[in-house]
Amino acid sequence: MNNEDSLIHPLLKLAFDAMEDLVYIMAVENRQFVYCYVNRKAELSSGITSEYMGKNFFELYSERNQYEMAQYLHNKYSKVLIQAQSVRFDEGHLLPTGTLSGDSIISPIFDEHQNITHLVCMTRSYDERHHYQEKMQYYAYHDELTQLLNRRFLYEFVTQPAYLFMFDIDNLKYVNDTLGMESGDTLLVEVAGRLKRNFSSDYISIRLSGDEFILVSNREQEHPEQMAKIIISLMNEPFLFNNHQIKINVSVGIAFFSEDINISIALRRADIALYHAKTSGRNKHHLFCESTQYEQVVRFNYELALNSCLEKEELQLLYQPIYGNKQKQVVAVEALLRWKKDHKYMVSPADFIPVAEQTGLIIPIGEWVIRQACRDLTIIQAKYGQQTKIAINISRIQLSEPDFIDRINQILKEENVNPRYIDLEITESVAMIDTVSERSSLLKLREQGYTISIDDFGTGYSSLSTLTRLPIDNIKIDRSFVAQMNPPVLKALLAMAEALELHVVAEGIEEEEQWRQLIELGCNDFQGYWISYPMPLASLPDLPHFLSSFSNDYL
Repeated sequence: MNNEDSLIHPLLKLAFDAMEDLVYIMAVENRQFVYCYVNRKAELSSGITSEYMGKNFFELYSERNQYEMAQYLHNKYSKVLIQAQSVRFDEGHLLPTGTLSGDSIISPIFDEHQNITHLVCMTRSYDERHHYQEKMQYYAYHDELTQLLNRRFLYEFVTQPAYLFMFDIDNLKYVNDTLGMESGDTLLVEVAGRLKRNFSSDYISIRLSGDEFILVSNREQEHPEQMAKIIISLMNEPFLFNNHQIKINVSVGIAFFSEDINISIALRRADIALYHAKTSGRNKHHLFCESTQYEQVVRFNYELALNSCLEKEELQLLYQPIYGNKQKQVVAVEALLRWKKDHKYMVSPADFIPVAEQTGLIIPIGEWVIRQACRDLTIIQAKYGQQTKIAINISRIQLSEPDFIDRINQILKEENVNPRYIDLEITESVAMIDTVSERSSLLKLREQGYTISIDDFGTGYSSLSTLTRLPIDNIKIDRSFVAQMNPPVLKALLAMAEALELHVVAEGIEEEEQWRQLIELGCNDFQGYWISYPMPLASLPDLPHFLSSFSNDYL
């Protein structure tokens, strides 16, 4: 290099030589452009070494008999000299040498008098750029870890009718937790390797995400379940790596993709079939069938519909009286939520309540129940007496909300209802969890006048210590105890409740004889179909007159 090379700081030269881009620094002398520095990458690409420093384009390229190239470069740099600002030149132009130009930018360097003394050109090699683009194109359609094709490829290039075999690894989390994430990644790579080695070009192996894979078969499959068994058998063979032998289980969901079924629908069907297979046990497979009512499809449809059930006014409350034998009257009614989907179909609470809880929709739905029950209380008390309460079921999701107490108090204030007329029922399973925050919430509610009851008592495994810690007033003996009618067990439950000063309601009274036996055992409050089915507000029966026909020995 010539003397101008000494003007470049040693650290700057090291930086330039570390770059993958080509760097040329040209001195401007009498409107000619003289080489004064090229970095390592530029030397390797152009062959312009230190012996050419101090020469302009014409001097250098005339030695190579490439006058057109000299003129091209001179014109290119002159453009920057004339505009006195940086100029970008796009890649892909055919050069006089027969090669393609790279993407480059040439910038002027000014002295203190604003004269241009040097031009700096930074060029990205077209070959490097092309290689980079090819790499990006590859990873646009391939999974980086396993090198299998990816979801994008599936959506864009799988267009012919085919069977989709979706499978996932049932115990990958166990591998990650015990051997580490790197071992989990190694296992995924090994799974991909088995797919590549064992299935011909008639099949496309794809990694969807995580531990989910898809095998796309363009072959006619008379018995697709048999192919699923082959996949399961192949993956059940032990994997050997890092001195460990690992055996995995896979479940397979099968769906058909055709011109009438787009890839999104086919994928969803395969996923539904996979979920169905997993619920059947390990190493199972299932072929999607349009006529089958799949649980997750039903739940998803419920989720969508529940989002608008309040706006469409599809919810309603039924009321089931609780009769107090000692008072000889109805002492409370339980509000039971019902959903008439699309105002046509009654959906069981057992089906939609879990969906509402999982999605958080139980919060607005629960508030609607509380408000509607408060609005109905006036009519209920006019029928059964001013001391009649309404029992409202509360889920753990509601109880765990930080502002639940404020919200319920606000609703009661707006509806002008005293908390002492509201009985909040929680299930025994919720009571068993017994967290500090929930216990605190129940205590505050009780202090404010609400009654707290445990519903379905006896179905869980709550201990005496749990019952003594919780701020509760009532227990409702589950209908299963009433149906079995085991006097020693029922007597023990009643004795325990009496010792803990808890009020008892017997649920599930369906026969007169059950009612009579429970009275003899010392139970006083009853609820069940024999007394009354859950009824709309306007249809509630006048129970004291109904029961007056029975023997005074039991009244």
